[in-house]
Amino acid sequence: MRKIALLYATILFVVLFQGCSSITVLRTQELYAVRDSLKAEITALGKKLDEQQQTQNELLRLIRADQQVRFSELERQIADVGSGLSESQYRLSKIDEKTADFQKKLEAKLASDSLATNSRGAEIAKLFQIATGDFNAGRFDIAKSGFKDIASRFPESSQGQEAEYWMGECLYAKKKYAEAERALLLYVKKFPQGAKSCVALYKLGLCYEKLNKDKSKELVWKKLFEKCPDSQEAALAKTRTE
Repeated sequence: MRKIALLYATILFVVLFQGCSSITVLRTQELYAVRDSLKAEITALGKKLDEQQQTQNELLRLIRADQQVRFSELERQIADVGSGLSESQYRLSKIDEKTADFQKKLEAKLASDSLATNSRGAEIAKLFQIATGDFNAGRFDIAKSGFKDIASRFPESSQGQEAEYWMGECLYAKKKYAEAERALLLYVKKFPQGAKSCVALYKLGLCYEKLNKDKSKELVWKKLFEKCPDSQEAALAKTRTE
């Protein structure tokens, strides 16, 4: 019996060993297949990663190249701005120089004009004083010539305007009433608001009186009363009218 049992045990061991060996071979083959599949997937993933890395590197290269171009353009623009500022500063300095030069010339001209004006004013005053002195001395022809010279040379000055009135006075003093009338009437028309307008109206009335032009005298003195009611000339005209 023992031998039979030993035989059965041996047979069972052999069968079990062969079954395990078959299973082991199958499992090993499956593992090799899984290993090969994983290797293929890893290889594919590696290639994909390499491609992605190359793509990223190319993108980085393009970005850097674009940045470099932008930086170069920005530097050029900054250089242009700096050049423009330098040019503007240069032009401003030139403008300042021209302005200063113009200011100096203007000040010099104003000073020269002021001096010329003062000198001219002194000349007119002196000529007017001489003509007035001749009139007061009874040298009416000489005085009239002097007043005429002032009126023609300095018509815009106050003495030039007044000189036209005094030419009428010189003619009236020489009893040339018709000529005096024309001179005084011209003054009244040219300078209605002149310094001698009131006395010119009064003197014009006297001319009309001497010429027996009573109607004209009344009209011109009426204008005198309206224009210069409180003047000495208006009071004298009223006295003569009464």
